[in-house]
Amino acid sequence: MSAEADLLAGHLTLRLGGEPAIACERPMVGQAMMRRLTEGRRAALLPDLIGTVFALGAAAQRSTARRAVAAAFDLHDAEPAAASDRLLVALATAREHLQRFALDLPSRVPLAAMAQPDAGWLRDAPLQGLPARPEGQAATLLRSASASLPVWLERRVLGLPAQEWLQRWQAAPEAWLDEWSAQRDHPLAAWLRGVRSAARAVTLPCRPLPLLAAGEPGLRALAASLAADPDFAEQPLWQGLAAETGPWTRHGRSVDASESLSLWQRLGARLADLVQLSLGGSLACGALTLAPGEGIAWTEMSRGLLVHWVRLEDGPQAPDTARAAAYRVLAPTEWNFHPHGALAEALRSRRLDATQARLAAAALDPCIHFDIAEEPAHA
Repeated sequence: MSAEADLLAGHLTLRLGGEPAIACERPMVGQAMMRRLTEGRRAALLPDLIGTVFALGAAAQRSTARRAVAAAFDLHDAEPAAASDRLLVALATAREHLQRFALDLPSRVPLAAMAQPDAGWLRDAPLQGLPARPEGQAATLLRSASASLPVWLERRVLGLPAQEWLQRWQAAPEAWLDEWSAQRDHPLAAWLRGVRSAARAVTLPCRPLPLLAAGEPGLRALAASLAADPDFAEQPLWQGLAAETGPWTRHGRSVDASESLSLWQRLGARLADLVQLSLGGSLACGALTLAPGEGIAWTEMSRGLLVHWVRLEDGPQAPDTARAAAYRVLAPTEWNFHPHGALAEALRSRRLDATQARLAAAALDPCIHFDIAEEPAHA
C-alpha cells in the first residue's frame, strides 16, 4: 500500500494509561471524505467507487453499497441474483479469514520461533481468483470455489473433515482449539500455539451489537443517528453504549447481556467462522427502504457487521440518473475500537501490557495499521 493510501486509510493508536485510550484517525469514513466521494455523484456509480476506495473487504463494501442504493429506489434483489451475491460475500469473507491467519496475524504479533510468516499454504486455495461481481459466468465460478473449499481446508489446514472440526469447536470451543493447535503441524496451528497462553489469559467484556436482532425498529433508529450526525459513523453507540461486532458475535450468540470472552475465544471464532462458511454457512445481509430516496443496507463481513446508509437528492428520481445527497459507511473497526469500548477501558486502566494490547488489537482486527504508546504512570 502506498504512503498516500496509508494516509487515506488512517491509523490507530492504542495508549496504555492514556486518555483517550484509543485514538482512531480514519479519513475514509469521516464526513469530509464521504462528502467528497459521494455527494452529488450519480448513485448508480457509488458501489464500484466505494468498492475501489475500500480495498479491504471490497466485495462486502460493493455489495452493501449496491443494496443501499437500490433500497433508496425501493428496489430489492430477486433470487437467484441475491443467492449469487450472498455466495460471493461469503467466499470473499472466507478468503479474508485465510489472509488474516496467513499474513496479518503473524505480522502483527510476530513470534520468535517464526521469523517470517509462512503463507505458502495459501497458494493453491480455491478462493484466489474470485470474481469482483456475481453476475453471468461468475456464478459458475463461485459454485465451483464453494464446492472445493471444504476439501481444500481438510487437506491443507484442518487435517480432518470440516464438519468434524466445527462440531468439536461447538462442543468445547477453547478446549478444542487447545487440542487442535497442539497436535496440528501447520503454520497457523504453530502461531496459535505461540500466542495461546497470552490469549487465554486476557479476557475482555463483550457487549455484542444487537442491531439485526432489533429488526426494523433498530435499523431505523441507527439510520436516524447516521442521518442526524455526520460524525456518528466515526464513534457509533448503541443505545448510548459502545458495542462489539465480529465472528464471535454472530451465528446465534446471545445479545442479551455482557460477558467476558478471552482473546483465545475470539481467535478461535474466526477460524470457526471460516469453517462454517466452507460448509455453506451464510452471512446476514439485507436492505431496507426507509423512505422514498433513502435506504440502508447491511452485511456481515470478516471483521463484523458493515452498514451503509444513503439519501438521494430531492426531486424526480431514476436509478440511472439520481444523485446522492448524503452517504455514510459504518464499519466494524469503529465499533470494536471505540474510545469507550471494552478494549479502551482495559488500556485506560493499564490492565494490559504492550504485548497483551497488541494481541488484543490483532484479535479484534482493525482494518488499518495500529501502534502501541505507553503513557507515563502518575504518582
